[in-house]
Amino acid sequence: IRRILLELGAPDHLVGHPYVIRAILLVISDRLYINSITFGLYPQLAVEFDTTPARVERAIRHLIEVTWARGDLDILEKYFGNTVNRYAGRPTTGEFIARIANEVRQRMKEGNQNA
Repeated sequence: IRRILLELGAPDHLVGHPYVIRAILLVISDRLYINSITFGLYPQLAVEFDTTPARVERAIRHLIEVTWARGDLDILEKYFGNTVNRYAGRPTTGEFIARIANEVRQRMKEGNQNA
Protein backbone atom coordinates (compact mmCIF):
# COMPACT_ATOMS: atom_id res chain seq x y z
CA ILE A 1 0.00 0.00 0.00
CA ARG A 2 2.81 2.37 0.91
CA ARG A 3 4.54 1.73 -2.42
CA ILE A 4 1.34 2.47 -4.32
CA LEU A 5 0.85 5.72 -2.42
CA LEU A 6 4.44 6.79 -3.08
CA GLU A 7 4.11 5.86 -6.74
CA LEU A 8 1.00 8.04 -6.94
CA GLY A 9 3.00 10.91 -5.47
CA ALA A 10 1.52 10.93 -1.95
CA PRO A 11 4.23 12.35 0.33
CA ASP A 12 4.84 10.01 3.25
CA HIS A 13 5.55 12.83 5.68
CA LEU A 14 1.92 14.01 5.67
CA VAL A 15 -0.24 13.17 8.68
CA GLY A 16 -2.81 11.52 6.41
CA HIS A 17 -0.37 8.92 5.09
CA PRO A 18 -0.70 6.39 7.94
CA TYR A 19 -4.44 7.11 8.11
CA VAL A 20 -4.88 6.17 4.44
CA ILE A 21 -2.79 3.02 4.84
CA ARG A 22 -4.86 1.89 7.82
CA ALA A 23 -8.11 2.87 6.08
CA ILE A 24 -7.21 0.73 3.08
CA LEU A 25 -6.37 -2.21 5.34
CA LEU A 26 -9.71 -1.84 7.11
CA VAL A 27 -11.60 -1.68 3.79
CA ILE A 28 -9.77 -4.78 2.55
CA SER A 29 -10.67 -6.69 5.71
CA ASP A 30 -14.29 -5.46 5.81
CA ARG A 31 -15.91 -3.95 2.71
CA LEU A 32 -18.67 -2.40 4.82
CA TYR A 33 -16.26 0.36 5.85
CA ILE A 34 -16.32 1.82 2.35
CA ASN A 35 -20.09 2.28 2.62
CA SER A 36 -19.81 3.99 6.01
CA ILE A 37 -16.84 6.29 5.77
CA THR A 38 -18.14 9.18 7.85
CA PHE A 39 -19.78 7.15 10.62
CA GLY A 40 -17.65 4.01 10.52
CA LEU A 41 -14.20 4.42 9.00
CA TYR A 42 -13.25 7.89 10.28
CA PRO A 43 -14.34 7.18 13.87
CA GLN A 44 -12.45 3.87 13.85
CA LEU A 45 -9.29 5.57 12.61
CA ALA A 46 -9.73 8.36 15.15
CA VAL A 47 -9.82 5.83 17.99
CA GLU A 48 -6.75 4.00 16.69
CA PHE A 49 -4.75 7.21 16.18
CA ASP A 50 -6.06 9.05 19.26
CA THR A 51 -7.55 11.96 17.33
CA THR A 52 -10.96 13.09 16.07
CA PRO A 53 -12.90 11.86 13.03
CA ALA A 54 -12.84 15.41 11.61
CA ARG A 55 -9.03 15.53 11.80
CA VAL A 56 -8.78 12.12 10.15
CA GLU A 57 -11.05 13.21 7.31
CA ARG A 58 -9.17 16.47 6.81
CA ALA A 59 -5.75 14.79 6.84
CA ILE A 60 -6.84 12.22 4.26
CA ARG A 61 -8.44 14.89 2.08
CA HIS A 62 -5.26 16.97 2.29
CA LEU A 63 -3.14 13.97 1.25
CA ILE A 64 -5.37 13.44 -1.79
CA GLU A 65 -5.21 17.14 -2.71
CA VAL A 66 -1.40 17.17 -2.51
CA THR A 67 -1.17 13.90 -4.44
CA TRP A 68 -3.40 15.29 -7.17
CA ALA A 69 -1.45 18.53 -7.38
CA ARG A 70 2.04 16.96 -7.39
CA GLY A 71 1.52 13.46 -8.77
CA ASP A 72 2.45 12.26 -12.23
CA LEU A 73 -0.68 12.41 -14.40
CA ASP A 74 0.25 9.20 -16.24
CA ILE A 75 0.54 7.25 -13.00
CA LEU A 76 -2.67 8.76 -11.61
CA GLU A 77 -4.39 7.77 -14.84
CA LYS A 78 -2.94 4.24 -14.56
CA TYR A 79 -4.71 3.77 -11.23
CA PHE A 80 -7.78 5.94 -11.66
CA GLY A 81 -8.40 5.59 -15.40
CA ASN A 82 -10.21 8.22 -17.40
CA THR A 83 -11.59 9.82 -14.24
CA VAL A 84 -8.30 11.68 -13.80
CA ASN A 85 -8.33 15.28 -14.88
CA ARG A 86 -6.31 17.82 -12.91
CA TYR A 87 -8.72 20.56 -13.89
CA ALA A 88 -11.98 18.67 -13.26
CA GLY A 89 -11.14 17.69 -9.70
CA ARG A 90 -9.87 14.81 -7.68
CA PRO A 91 -11.55 11.69 -6.33
CA THR A 92 -13.43 11.77 -3.06
CA THR A 93 -11.76 10.16 -0.07
CA GLY A 94 -14.04 7.17 -0.53
CA GLU A 95 -13.20 6.80 -4.21
CA PHE A 96 -9.48 7.13 -3.49
CA ILE A 97 -9.48 4.54 -0.70
CA ALA A 98 -11.78 2.15 -2.58
CA ARG A 99 -9.68 2.27 -5.76
CA ILE A 100 -6.43 1.54 -3.96
CA ALA A 101 -8.08 -1.17 -1.85
CA ASN A 102 -9.35 -2.83 -5.04
CA GLU A 103 -5.87 -2.64 -6.55
CA VAL A 104 -4.32 -4.26 -3.46
CA ARG A 105 -7.02 -6.97 -3.42
CA GLN A 106 -6.32 -7.71 -7.08
CA ARG A 107 -2.57 -7.95 -6.46
CA MET A 108 -3.17 -10.26 -3.49
CA LYS A 109 -5.41 -12.46 -5.62
CA GLU A 110 -2.85 -12.63 -8.42
CA GLY A 111 -0.11 -13.38 -5.87
CA ASN A 112 -2.11 -16.26 -4.43
CA GLN A 113 -2.70 -17.73 -7.90
CA ASN A 114 1.02 -17.64 -8.67
CA ALA A 115 2.00 -19.35 -5.39
